[in-house]
Formats: sequence, structure tokens, C-alpha cells
Amino acid sequence: MENPVQVIIVGMGERASIYAREALTHPKLLQVVGVADVSPERVRLARKLFSIPEERCFSSAEELAAHPKFADAVINGTMDRQHVSTSLPLLRRGYDILLEKPFAVNQKEADELLRCVHETGRHVMVCHVLRYAPFYRRIKETIMRGEIGKIINIQMAEQVSYFHESVSYVRGKYASPTLCGSGMLLSKCSHDLDVMAWLMSGTKPVSVSSVGSVFQFKPEMAPAASGTHCFLDCPVERECVYSAKRLYVEYPQRWVNNIWHECGCDDCSETDRVRILSEKNNPYSRCIYRCNLQIVDHQSVLVCFADGATGTFSMTGGAAASGRHIHITGTKGEITGTFEEQHFKISRIAPEADSGKISEVIDVSAEQQGNAHGGGDQAIVRDFIAMLTGAQVSPCCTALDDSMTGHQLVFLAEQSRKRRGETQRI
Repeated sequence: MENPVQVIIVGMGERASIYAREALTHPKLLQVVGVADVSPERVRLARKLFSIPEERCFSSAEELAAHPKFADAVINGTMDRQHVSTSLPLLRRGYDILLEKPFAVNQKEADELLRCVHETGRHVMVCHVLRYAPFYRRIKETIMRGEIGKIINIQMAEQVSYFHESVSYVRGKYASPTLCGSGMLLSKCSHDLDVMAWLMSGTKPVSVSSVGSVFQFKPEMAPAASGTHCFLDCPVERECVYSAKRLYVEYPQRWVNNIWHECGCDDCSETDRVRILSEKNNPYSRCIYRCNLQIVDHQSVLVCFADGATGTFSMTGGAAASGRHIHITGTKGEITGTFEEQHFKISRIAPEADSGKISEVIDVSAEQQGNAHGGGDQAIVRDFIAMLTGAQVSPCCTALDDSMTGHQLVFLAEQSRKRRGETQRI
């Protein structure tokens, strides 16, 4: 490209940083020229990382929107409940937006954002990055070629690991709609229901029902004689699988970085981290069974489509390992696979075969390379650049109109769950 697309980061958190770093890898395609964040420290980080001049640093999206336009687009990585309120003035200022999911926390907000997109003629691409992962992209291509015929049923399940569950969805900022503006299904699983709607594209859903509850993370499930704080008053801390000391200090995993980022301790020593977790009011060392969890820890959804096909999705928090599983049954065959295993199997009906079927394994490991989102984070940025420059976008494109269906499924599923599984019509 002769001139790279120029973007401004709004909300310099983990997700926006991942997308923005593509400017460091591909400077001829993308350039970060501004930042807006309520945290002076994060503004300083962005300035240093991308060599942003001081006059293009802002303390809020509102301050940025009041300034004359000086870039092509915005990468919006603010918290869930701020996505619409920060995006509207920026769209009206003339910016296109790469918007982190969920793009809205309720249907009213979603409709308001869509109206603004249509009124302004701007583009909003939603960060449903799993569409771009080779695992799901190749499944979509298989369906589009008609290899398993017409879809009858899609079964999907997400196992949320005990580690991720404890860090983000019980002790962390996504544990309450008051904190993040959304429930578990929206904050964690809007990817999955978006994928379901995308695989069924051309056939709209007509009804949704759902059930779910807090099964595990409640006081009556706590070990006998347990305390309220892992570091201060728990005599059974050594035996508890959710001990904050064991999970976050002794045996840390990928998601532990979220804790240190939220505590302002990205580069702290182990001694400092123990000290921080030992503070009485630190949310990450509370007894996990006494966090007053305000979202569900497991939920199941049933979707009926206009042509009679059905889809099911189940989320279970506190699993031994993370896993996204899929099983699609069509009139000519089936597709089965687990995202983390980096391959899926196509089984075609074949009466002439000894087993009655012909199977083929599609290996995507060379493309996916063990990446948490299968390289989708980077691929969606490239598609966003293509959209802005008038180039051909991919079949994975997550323009707002198209991404609306998956969010609508989530909103209606939550309504159904709160009404004890009552079917919601679309």
C-alpha cells in the first residue's frame, strides 16, 4: 500500500493492544497515530510503543471526538458497557471502527449503533475473531461447497477452564453485570453463537430457549472450615484447587497476566505479587465460593432456524481444560472437531464403503500454530484494512449488520434463562 491506514486506539487494554501491534509488524499497512484512555499510564505506554505525539493523546473517547478528525479509523477496546457510548460520537466524527465484542450489551444499544452506522455511512467491524481462525474458516468453506449437504443440526460446546473461570468470571471484572455490563454468555460466548449464526448464514433463527444457573461457585460448595481470603484466614488453602496462592503465584498460567495488569503490577516481583494478593480487599484472593457471583457458571441454549434446522450450545465453567467442540450433521455427512486439537473430521455418507461412510481429517495446525484464536486476531485486522481500502473482504467479514444475529441470540437466550427457559420468538 502507498499509504498505510491510520488508526487511533480508544481503550489501550489487552485486546486493543493485540490488534494495534499489527502496525509494528506491518507498518506499510497500518499506522497508529493517536490514543485515548482514562489511564495516563496506558496513554504513556501507547505513546512509547507507537511513537505517538503528545498532541494526539486524549483522556477519553469524548475528548477525541471533540477534536477534528486526523485518522481513518478507531480500534475501540473499551469495556463492554462503553462500546456503544464511545463509538457513536466517533462514527459521527467520520471514523470507521474496529470494535471489540460484544459490540453492545443489550438489543436497544445494538439497534442504536446500527442506526448510527446506516445514518453516517461508516463501517463497524466486530472483533468476532474466531470466524477467521483456520479451524472455523475451513469448516465454513466445507459447508459452502455442499460437502455435507444441507445442515440439520449444529451442536457446539465451550468448556471454560477452571483457571480462566477463576481469574475472569468469578474473581475478575466479568463476574457481575454491574462491573462489565453483561453476563457470561455475552462476555465469553458471543464468539460461539456468532459462529453458529455464520455457519447457518442465509437461514435466520426463529426462536431461542435457554437454561442455566450458578452450580459450583456458591458458599454451600466451599470446603468445610474454609475462610474468606486465601492468604489471610483459610486453614484449608493448601488443599483447595482454587487457592489463589497456588493458581496465581506457584503454578501460574496464561490468564494470570490479566490479574497483574488489572492490579497495575505487570512487571512486579513475586514478592510484590504475594504482597498485593495478601491485601484484604484484593478481589483475586477472595474465597472463590464466597464471591457473590452474579453471572451463571453453566448455561445451555437451543436455537430453531427458519428451515427447521436446530442448534445447541452449552457453556460450562470450571472445566479441567479449555475446549471448543463442534458437531455438525448434514443431509450428506457430518463434521466433528475440537478447536484446540487443530483438526476436524469430515464423514460423508457412502453406502459402498465397508463402514458406510468415507472420512477425511482436515489438519489446520500449520496455519493455526497453537494460537489462542488461531491467528484470527491478526486476520481480522487485515480484513478491516481491506474493507477500508475498498479491497475484497473475506467470507469471514464481521460487518455490523451480519454480526447482529449472533448478539440477538445471546440477548434472547438471557431473557429465556431469566424466565426459566421460556421460548423467545424472533
